[in-house]
Amino acid sequence: MLTANHMLNTHGILLRRCQQVALAIFSKEAAELDFSPTQYSALAFVHIEPGIHQNTLGERIALDRSSVTKCVEILEARGLIRREVDKKDKRARLLYITPEGSALLDQVAAAAARARKRIEGMLGEERFAGFLKDLKAFSEMLDDKG
Repeated sequence: MLTANHMLNTHGILLRRCQQVALAIFSKEAAELDFSPTQYSALAFVHIEPGIHQNTLGERIALDRSSVTKCVEILEARGLIRREVDKKDKRARLLYITPEGSALLDQVAAAAARARKRIEGMLGEERFAGFLKDLKAFSEMLDDKG
């Protein structure tokens, strides 16, 4: 028989709640920057992989085509990245970070590090490492078609 306790302890609800907690902590740490975790991930990958294809960026940060387009448009409108047409494939867009994007990335990365430290502090170093290991294993199930 289904109970509230059973439902509140399902993996789907617990994962969603973890996402909400992580978002709330990140948002508090990055409040003055007006930046989301998704925008941070996108900007970081554009920095790490200069000239990354917009579609590849979507794969890296687990966004569908329309969501990555919206994210890129926001970053571009803020002057944090620039898009160029790929000379080899006119339909594709290559992404590059701007100097303004690099400067803001340093600040957002510091906020993300503070958020991570807060979560790690709540769980303890060993438990946090195990939590990340389990999340990684779980997220890789899709890659393995599991």
